[in-house]
Formats: sequence, C-alpha cells, structure tokens
Amino acid sequence: MSSVANDLGESPCWDPDARRLYWIDAWRSEVHALDPATRETSCTALAPALAGLPIGSIARHADGGLVSGVKGGFYHLDLERRAARLIAAVETDRPATNRLNDGKCDRAGRFWCASVNTDHRTPSGSLWRLEQGKAPVRMEDGLTVGNGIAWSPDDRRLYLADTLTATVWQYEFDIASGALANRRLFLSTAHIRGFVDGATVDADGCYWAALFRGGAVAQFDPDGKLMRHVRLPVSNPTMCAFGGPGLDVLYVTSASRFLDAAQLRDQPLAGRLFAIEGLGAHGIAEPRFGA
Repeated sequence: MSSVANDLGESPCWDPDARRLYWIDAWRSEVHALDPATRETSCTALAPALAGLPIGSIARHADGGLVSGVKGGFYHLDLERRAARLIAAVETDRPATNRLNDGKCDRAGRFWCASVNTDHRTPSGSLWRLEQGKAPVRMEDGLTVGNGIAWSPDDRRLYLADTLTATVWQYEFDIASGALANRRLFLSTAHIRGFVDGATVDADGCYWAALFRGGAVAQFDPDGKLMRHVRLPVSNPTMCAFGGPGLDVLYVTSASRFLDAAQLRDQPLAGRLFAIEGLGAHGIAEPRFGA
C-alpha cells in the first residue's frame, strides 16, 4: 500500500520493464510511480504542462512516456521533461462538463478511452479508439460515466461499463480491425452494493472490477457471475490492475474526493493505493500504445 493520499486516484498501469506501477491523481494532473521492491514513490506534476486539465487515464507509449486521455483530447506525456504534447482533440462539440475518463490499450496497440459527463446525469459521453498516426474514432455514444474497459484473453470480447446505470456491456471485438459488434449485457450491479468503475481481466478470463461506493473489488466469471467480493477499508475504490513481476498482485486505486468530513475521519486510508496479494489469480501484461 502506498502512503500517498490521492484526491482521485485512477488508472494503475504496471510497467514490466521498469518494474514500476504508474497511476494518476486525476484532478491534480499528477502521475505517480511506485517501485514495489523499495516501496519508493515519486510524483510528476503535469498541471503546468496541461494548463490544469485533468488526466483521465494513462497507458505506456511505444515511443517512451505515456499516452493519456485528458479533458479535451489525447496527449503524449513525457515524465522526464514534465511535458505534454497534444495528439488529437476530441469532444470539442460536447458539454464543457465532459472529459476523457477510463482508458487502456488493446493488444494491437490502440488506445481506447471512454468519456464522462461530470454532472453524472447527462449521457453525452463516448467511447473513443485512438490508433497511432490516425484520427480518433468514436465507437460508442450516449454514455454518462464511461468506465470498466477490458478485453477477454482471446481478444474476442471488449467490456465497457456505464457506471451509474449499473451496467457493464460486452461487445464482439475484432482485434485485426478494431471493430465492435453485437452489444449485449454482461452484468448488472443493480443488486450489488456499489457501481463498476475501473476494471481488468485476468488470464482465466475473469473480470475484476473496483466497486465505487461499494468498498470492494469484485471478481466475475466470463459469464458475468459474481465469484468473489474482496472488502477494502475505503468506500470508493476506483480502478484495479494486476502487477508485480508475476502479475499476481492486484493494485487498486481509490478516491477521497467524494467524501464529506465525517467520512474522511472514518476512512483515514481514502485515496491510497492498495496491493492485494494471495488471490491466486494472474493478470495479462498491458500492451504499449503504438507497439
């Protein structure tokens, strides 16, 4: 567990080459890094480079640094220089309350990112696909809080959550073209405490989801059946990802942003990064953008 207390921790991403875990503090426009071997952490402040725009998600970039979904567009983040370069602007025609949110790369090196309307009511969000050297493509529309992006191990299914609708969808996915088809219900959290926020898939095809407002991480089998419910000492976990040299540690980010003073007193670990070991599950290495 990291001692860093985030406002809105998000987007944990394991780098197997550096053997470090990266994650963001979204509204502070910061990228954090953890070396699990030494337990040392570092923070790269990118608010000046991004003019204060919040970061929604990150993934490793084939040219070094990170690709990111940011309010208003996709950026290449250079952590060493604390610099940000705009790759492509998106959603300039959408409400000012829209921003890019959950995102990650498919195994063909494309970056997928879903947006959110931060009023948490208006379905003006989209699912975007970004391929290096090409313009972003809107793949889905009508989302309120786009989240939970992940792929099955055989690359035949893509998962997408619309958090506050208590719904996770699955699509048929073509890894060669990046096309989606046949959207259908994967699971509903209507009868589970909490809502699916960020998620990942393990090597056995199980879907692991951080349950925002539910204080837990849940494991669902490939048919969407709840298998395991792992409690956390915070009510708002935000995203989970496997990391560590064996990809057998589940790292979970969390938020303190949405808690009142009494809740913050009751949850002194809110906003921390958690590491869950001994689950008996293994993740799949996350690809780089453009690789």
